[in-house]
Amino acid sequence: MATLRASQLTSKKPKSQKPITVITRDNIRKLLPHSDNGLVLNQENRRAVILTATELERIQGAAKYLDKADMDQHSKDVKEYRATAAEVARLRKQKMEHYDHQRTSNAKLSDLDREAKDRSNYLLAKAQMQIEEQEDDIKHMNELMLYAKCVSIRDTQVEEKKWIQNERKIEDARLDAMMELERTTELKKLEERETRRVEELRKGAAKIREQIEERREAALLEQERRDQETKLILKAIAETAEQEKQEKLSKIKNQRILMMDVVKTNQESMEYKRKEKLQEEEEDRKVLQYIVEKEARDTENDRIQAQKKAEREIELARLRAAQEKISDKQAQQDALRAQRAFESYEREWRRKEQETATKHAQQEHDLRRERYNQQRSREHAIQVEAQKMKQEFYEGLQRQKEIEAKLAKEDEIKAVKNRMYAMDVKAQIQEKEQNRRKTREDFFLEGIQLAHERTERKNKINQIKARKIQELRAIGVPEKYCNEIERQVHSTNKHAFSMGAK
Repeated sequence: MATLRASQLTSKKPKSQKPITVITRDNIRKLLPHSDNGLVLNQENRRAVILTATELERIQGAAKYLDKADMDQHSKDVKEYRATAAEVARLRKQKMEHYDHQRTSNAKLSDLDREAKDRSNYLLAKAQMQIEEQEDDIKHMNELMLYAKCVSIRDTQVEEKKWIQNERKIEDARLDAMMELERTTELKKLEERETRRVEELRKGAAKIREQIEERREAALLEQERRDQETKLILKAIAETAEQEKQEKLSKIKNQRILMMDVVKTNQESMEYKRKEKLQEEEEDRKVLQYIVEKEARDTENDRIQAQKKAEREIELARLRAAQEKISDKQAQQDALRAQRAFESYEREWRRKEQETATKHAQQEHDLRRERYNQQRSREHAIQVEAQKMKQEFYEGLQRQKEIEAKLAKEDEIKAVKNRMYAMDVKAQIQEKEQNRRKTREDFFLEGIQLAHERTERKNKINQIKARKIQELRAIGVPEKYCNEIERQVHSTNKHAFSMGAK
């Protein structure tokens, strides 16, 4: 069915229709009309579809299965291609518009284009005149012109009344009264408008002066505030530096006091240990002396006891010998027995003395050896303690140096930060000063621009006023009214003038 419909469409011959010429403000175009079935009557409908290699590759690529990574890459490539194509199209469009503009600007206009252009220029000029008519001075000028026309008409009517005074005296009187009332009303309206306009100008000028004064006061206050901020910042920086200096001096002083305390403590400890050593040596000497004296007393007591015992034995033997004098043999035996007993006692006493001396010598040797060992242990302990104190002293000194290095590094970092902060503050101050200077320059430039615009506006209004006065003269308004209007519009007060019957 679709094939049959397409064959029917292609078999039909299009009717020959003329192109339509469309004339716009910028150019002239020729358009081909559409047929009834919506097809453009040209040879393009009978052409076969031709695919380029790029489109064929795109169709084949779209028919393949793509995973997520390939789809993302494909989307990215499509976006890049579209962006490139859009940029190329934009550049081509700009180029075509540039060529079209050159062609239209350089081409010779036809009568129809020239007429359209003249009409457009006329409308623009008319719109510009309407905009100019909205100025207050021009409105006032129009009011004066309207009044001049009115009084001109009234003078004409007065002359006409003189011609037909006899026929229409009553009607002329009524008309004169109506005209006078209208004139008075219009004058009052003009005066009220002028009064309102002058009052508005005064209010505007006062407001402008007030704004200028406010800006000047605000600028002075801002400058004062910036100066105060700068002073406070500099004062804070100086106080911070002084405080850091005092803290550093206090730390150094505390470190010195700590070092003196450590040295004093070490000296006191060494003095205490020296006194303790002397005291121990004195105690050892006293103990040894006590032992020696005790052993001497014991030896003397033993000797005395032995001597007394020997004397008693001798006395006993003598008594026996005296009692037994009868038998010499018995006496000799007793004397021999006493002699042997005494010798045995002597040997036992010498043995005991030797054992006692040996024991005392051994005890003294052991005591000396123990004292020597104690002294060596004490000296070793003192050396260990001294080495420990020395090591602790050097460790404390090393920690102190590390603390001082850390404090010096922190001070250096603080100094760098303070310098950077001061530089930032100076940069902010300079930036604010530049902004303030730029604001002041912009304000002056704006005043110059406004003055220039006011001058241009005043010149333009004066030209319009001169043109309108020439129009009044051209339409036949009496010269005295034209001169009076010219004097009023050029006067400084710009009050409404009274143009009575002169």
